[in-house]
Amino acid sequence: MSEAARQTGEASTVSYELTLTAEEARQGARKLLPRNNKRLQVNIPAGVTTGSVVKLGNALQVTDGKPGDIHIIVKVKTEKTVSSETVPEGVVEISDSSFDREVLKSQLPVVVDFWAPWCSPCRMMAPVIEEAAAQYKGKYKFCKINVDENPEMAKQYQAMSIPMLLVFKNGQVISRSVGAIPAGELRTRLNSLQ
Repeated sequence: MSEAARQTGEASTVSYELTLTAEEARQGARKLLPRNNKRLQVNIPAGVTTGSVVKLGNALQVTDGKPGDIHIIVKVKTEKTVSSETVPEGVVEISDSSFDREVLKSQLPVVVDFWAPWCSPCRMMAPVIEEAAAQYKGKYKFCKINVDENPEMAKQYQAMSIPMLLVFKNGQVISRSVGAIPAGELRTRLNSLQ
């Protein structure tokens, strides 16, 4: 989420841009908004479109200790707008709603990268994940899930520190790693799990 601020008199308004998948926009979504070391739960109603605004009345009182609203400006992404910068080639971007289908029911073992765009170590892991996805094509499936936009899976799998890599086999977690790791260490772990 990107932020823009505006102040009028005593009260302020802070705006964030939130990108949703088309499915999330249709069905509605529950997201976490990190601000000042606090997290606000944002309920996005079903049927939003690009440009829709969700107003969190007096939410700045909770996060900043001063009066003001937070506006969430919705942007709905199409499948073609996924940037290779955030999702490396050979890696599937997943969400709370697609986790079961893409991970738990996968025929291949799945490496899931729990990440967020503001996390520098997460960005360092992107080329490591991309390299592993190319090297282990057909042996492992690689997925990324943004913890800010998908709080249910982040909570369920206790992704309190990121990046966090979980390896699933037959729907069960068989390996967990927290923090950025070099490509060689990831290869060693994946080879030991085969």
